[in-house]
Amino acid sequence: MKKFLKIAGIILSVILLILIVLPFVFKGKIVETLKSEINKTIDARIDFNRLGLNFFRSFPNVSVSLDNLYIAGINEFENDSLFYAESLSATVNLKSLFGNSGYEIRKITLDNAKIHLHVLDNGHANWNITKPDETETADSTASSNFKLLLKSVTVNHSDFRFDNDSTNMNFAFQDLNLNLSGDMTAEKTRIKTNFSLKDMRLVMDNIPYLSNVKVEGNSAIEADLKNMRFTLAENTFQLNEIKGSIEGWVALPDENNTDMDIRLKAPEIQFKDILSLIPAIYSNNFKNVRAAGNVTLDASAKGIMNEEVIPSFNVKLGIDNAYFQYPGMSKSVANIGANIHTFNPGGLADNTVVDISKFHFEMGGNPFDLNLHISCPVSDPDFRLSALGKLNLGDVKEIYPLEDMELSGNLDANLQLATRMSYIEKEQYDKINASGVLNIKQMLIKSKEGKDIQINSANLAFSPRYVDLSAFSAQIGRNDIAGTGRLENFIPYFLKDETLKGTLSVNSNYLNLNDFMSEEAAPSSKDTTAIGVIEIPKNIDFVMNGNFKQVLFDKMDMRDVAGQITVRDGKAGMKNLSMLALSGKLNVSGYYDTGKNPQQPEVSLDLDIKEASFAQTFSTFVTIQKLAPVFENLTGNYSTQLQLKSPLGTDFMPVLSAIDANGLLSSDNVEISNNPVLSGLAAALKNESLKDLKIKDLKLPFSINDGRVTTKPFDVNFGSGVMNLQGSTGLDQSIDYLANVNLSGKLTNNYLNNVNVKIGGTFQNPKFSVDMKSAANEILGNLAGKALGGEGTASQQVTQKVDEQAEKLRKEAEEAGEKLVAEAEKQGRKLIDEANKVSNPLAKIAAVKAAEAGAKKLKEEAQKKAAQLNDEAEKQVRNLTEKVK
Repeated sequence: MKKFLKIAGIILSVILLILIVLPFVFKGKIVETLKSEINKTIDARIDFNRLGLNFFRSFPNVSVSLDNLYIAGINEFENDSLFYAESLSATVNLKSLFGNSGYEIRKITLDNAKIHLHVLDNGHANWNITKPDETETADSTASSNFKLLLKSVTVNHSDFRFDNDSTNMNFAFQDLNLNLSGDMTAEKTRIKTNFSLKDMRLVMDNIPYLSNVKVEGNSAIEADLKNMRFTLAENTFQLNEIKGSIEGWVALPDENNTDMDIRLKAPEIQFKDILSLIPAIYSNNFKNVRAAGNVTLDASAKGIMNEEVIPSFNVKLGIDNAYFQYPGMSKSVANIGANIHTFNPGGLADNTVVDISKFHFEMGGNPFDLNLHISCPVSDPDFRLSALGKLNLGDVKEIYPLEDMELSGNLDANLQLATRMSYIEKEQYDKINASGVLNIKQMLIKSKEGKDIQINSANLAFSPRYVDLSAFSAQIGRNDIAGTGRLENFIPYFLKDETLKGTLSVNSNYLNLNDFMSEEAAPSSKDTTAIGVIEIPKNIDFVMNGNFKQVLFDKMDMRDVAGQITVRDGKAGMKNLSMLALSGKLNVSGYYDTGKNPQQPEVSLDLDIKEASFAQTFSTFVTIQKLAPVFENLTGNYSTQLQLKSPLGTDFMPVLSAIDANGLLSSDNVEISNNPVLSGLAAALKNESLKDLKIKDLKLPFSINDGRVTTKPFDVNFGSGVMNLQGSTGLDQSIDYLANVNLSGKLTNNYLNNVNVKIGGTFQNPKFSVDMKSAANEILGNLAGKALGGEGTASQQVTQKVDEQAEKLRKEAEEAGEKLVAEAEKQGRKLIDEANKVSNPLAKIAAVKAAEAGAKKLKEEAQKKAAQLNDEAEKQVRNLTEKVK
């Protein structure tokens, strides 16, 4: 017995040791296999913090877990997170780890996951991340080592979001908790499911159809996995306050078809339960809302569904003698009645009929009726619509708790429409019945933000061809706007998203565009255009003529704005848009285009600016501050004709490195002072007249390319001198200019009149270098000319004796050469003395070295010139001798 216990103890110890060691032995194999499987099938960025193995939790199976699993897209979905889970764990058959036949997964648990499905405008979906199958002829069972033999799936506290940019639809829910259990390995099994989620919402075209909906459900499904037929045995669900169940079955006879016979049952539904699905009503103290009324709801679907056909379905909702009233409110919405019937006999979606034969309510004693019938919705929509009623918006505050909002005014509608879409497309207006009016008078909306909206009047008249806006007048805070116009093609625009055409005339005395920007979109204090991309719809074709007395946009104050704006194909074009701004007159033509690329619009402007202020221009535009910082130091006015083209970034600012522009800046009288470049140049040349300039008749041609502003050569008069300047300024405010300065004999006894100065560094920290070679050549040339007395010297001495003249020429040449060398040495010493005055030690060393090199160069050039003078004297002596002979 003792021997048996000893052996048993040894065996148990070995087993425990194996269970402790196995995670370390097989962990590498699991990671390697997992990454191999992912690389075979996934085209995305995938990462996880830790792979965990546990042989104790579900022995004899092994538990495998991944912590902080992350899947993100690439290319056009580069910053799009598809999937994240704090933990994803699976229970794997331990025996399957010892062979090469694959791992059998029996249970999956997902904790705190976030799933985001996203479809772009071009139809591309972020979940299409599987790599194309390059081994289609190979045995499909060899493509993966995983076998899915599930018996349980658990999801805890997970969120889901689906965004479809192409249809402008958003669907989401939060805090999903799901338990699914059943023997998925059996041919027939009973699958039990219970789930709950919060805040389910559905938004289409920015309209919330569902919001803050809570959903719970329990079901038992008899699953015939061999024949893929699922029978709903027991199930219940609850959407907010609506309770019901679904009965019937769903089958998948093949990969293309789904067969079904299902029925909705909601025997205990109340009118208040229907109200719980209306976002605005359900979110405001819904539990205390009083409501009553008779409700019937019946829904069913039966038949085959695939890509071409849909099953027959029938949905009926009836409401009779209903009302609701909020607690503490004096009035109610009463006499609510509705007959809504949607059905399809099966087959084509075009057989669907939507019939709202009755929708009636009374608000504050004013009745309102709506009727709608739609058939053939796919091929040729045939619809009939009527709306009749009056609403006193002042009654709303006595019906609905508006909290920080106040409403007043009257709305009067009497509309009728009956047509087929084909009548509209073929412009068969005689077959279209469209008539009626919609009038709004003295509508006032007050909110806690203080931006009161008052529509004094809005009169719309409908006809088969047009919607006439005969009068519109509104006040939004201090802003006022009025207009008239006509809209065409409005029915296809609302029903089929076709192009809406129109002409509008708009007037305003005061319009502050800053009032209409959110805090996120409002311009920064330093940027007049940081408002984000504004996309222009491609299905808008408008011609707008506007007159605005005053328009404010951040720091820019525009007066007497008038002109024409056309909106077409995603492009807003301006034609002779005139205004008073920047203390001058502006005329603008061009376009703003989002039709080609909504994420990077393009702007093209032809600007004619007259007598605008340098100072106001600099303080208003960040673009000028970066590309033309010199504007900060200019006083006076300027005029310019500028042609500019540039893409815009997501901040609505021009992409400075991609601006393509050219123009001519002119000014009759401009002053520049406190400019670091001119101050440095004046110091370098010791000419204070360069420091503060008063420039008349400035003509400055310029261009902007590759992020630099380049100026062609132009002259600037200063004191009694002239400076010719050309070069460029970069985005980083680096400068690269060449200045040719005519000093008019002020510095060097007429020996140095012109100096070439290269200006580099940055605008705030410029660097200067004088072209010493050209300066030396000019000094030596002037000295030589003076020493020789000009070209006529030899001819004036032809009557004298050749020997005397020859001696004189040689003597003058020698004296001139000595003077040249002496003057060069003098100038060299001055350069060295000036360099020694530099206060910065490092700069002083560099300056002294440069000055010594310059002095040496001056002397060498002087000596060379002296030799040339001697040679020239000998040449003249020979010429004299030959003439005498």
